[in-house]
Formats: sequence, C-alpha cells, structure tokens
Amino acid sequence: MRHAWEGAIGRLALAAMMLASDAAWSAALPEPIDLAALDEVATPPARSAWDDVPIQPVASRAADEPRFYVTGLLGESFVTLADPFYGEVFAGRRLNRSVITAGGAAGLAFEREDGQLRVEVEGQGRDDVTAAFHDTLPPVLGANCQWAANDGWSALVNVWRDFSIDEQVDLYLGGGVGAGGYRYGLGGGVSVLGFRVFELASTAQVAAFAWQVGGGVVWNVTDRVAFDVGYRFFSIDQADTTLNVAALGVPLASVGLLQQYTASELLFGLRIYEPFRNWR
Repeated sequence: MRHAWEGAIGRLALAAMMLASDAAWSAALPEPIDLAALDEVATPPARSAWDDVPIQPVASRAADEPRFYVTGLLGESFVTLADPFYGEVFAGRRLNRSVITAGGAAGLAFEREDGQLRVEVEGQGRDDVTAAFHDTLPPVLGANCQWAANDGWSALVNVWRDFSIDEQVDLYLGGGVGAGGYRYGLGGGVSVLGFRVFELASTAQVAAFAWQVGGGVVWNVTDRVAFDVGYRFFSIDQADTTLNVAALGVPLASVGLLQQYTASELLFGLRIYEPFRNWR
C-alpha cells in the first residue's frame, strides 16, 4: 500500500514539474509581431541632389518679366507753322499743310492686371512743309515769297498705358517728351518793272523741346503681333529766326520771327514683341 502511494506521489510531482517547465518556456518566448501595423508607417520619399534646384522649361518667361518690342509707324501729319511774316502777308492766317510722316519705336512692355504699361524711345521724320505767294500789280509792281520747313524730325521718350477691352482689343493713352526740329527757309522780294528792289531772306536750323499726347486702339493679332491706329498732337516749342531785308543789295534791317511748329497726326503702327526670339 505504501509503495502505491509513493508511486502516485512521484507521478504527480513529475507532472507538476513538466507543467512548470512549459509555463517557464512560454513566458520566455517573445510576443508575436503585428505586421499589419507596418502598413500605417509612411515611407519617406527618395531624395535627389536635384531636389533643391529650380527647373524651368527652356525659353520660359516669368509673368512679370517685361517684353521687348519694336514698332513701325506710318501716317499723315497735318502741320501748322505759325510764322509772323506769313501771317502779315495772308492777313493773320497760318501755314497749314498735310504731309507724310514715318518712323519707328523700340521699348519695353510691362504686364498689368488690366493691360500693359509701355515705355519706349521713338523717332520720326516728316515731309517738307512749303508755301508760296505770288502777286503782281500791273504794270509796275510784283511780289513773291516762298516758305519752307524742311526735314522735320523728332526724338521722344514715350509712356503709354494700354487698357484691355477683351483678348484682342486694347485702348491706350499717353504721351512723350524729347526734342524736335526742322530746317526753316524764307526767300522772296519786291520787284519794280521786273527788277528786284527789295530782297527778303531767312534760313535757320531749328531744334527745340518737343512733346506729344495721344491715344488709340490696338488689335492684338497674335501674342507677338499687334496693329494699332492712333491720334497724336505733336508740338515743337517756339523758336527764334531772323529775317534779313536788303534794298538793291544793301542790308537794311534784321527782323526777329518767332515761330512754332505743331501737328495733328493720324498714325498706323505695326508692333512686334520679342522680334529676336528665333535668333537665340
């Protein structure tokens, strides 16, 4: 009987040791890793040495970068020359003539929310302005005079403001200041029986301060080509010239003539932006 109890106690002790060993082994094992949690970890993007270098397309242009342009000009100039001697001969009238004017401009256009601000340098040439007077009081007296304002020119710095009406049409206003001039000439005299008794002569190179104001309409044919029609009032400041009077070849007097050259001009312009783009 004693031996039976001893055997049972031994088997229980062995079972207890085995259970204790399994518990100790299970406690020593690490907990399982939840691989699903890795899906929530953001993978940092791969970096390159070029990440901090700004890259722009070839020939790109910033929106606020000014655009260079050139403009060809051609039109009609209605010139008025206020000449005191002409006024004396023609009872206070002024010399008025219509002549051709042509020139060009080059400048920069700055983009604005409602259009453009343009700053340019402009040069123009104007055709000759001439007039003549011939009168005869038969059978004794005769008189004649010729006036001329030749080689008219101007060089101005202009500022124009374009206002967009739609994608293709703009209106603009502005003006400019600079210099202008012409070559003045007056010649003539009084004859008795066909013989020149009194001689009149005056020549001068006139150059003075000049200015203009105007406006017009622009048709944007493409992003780089525009056509405009504009009106301008142009003026050269008053200038002194001298009229010399002689009788039978003997100088008698010199008379000062204060003149002014003004013009109302209708001009047609062809504007090309970035004309040298294809040469780069």
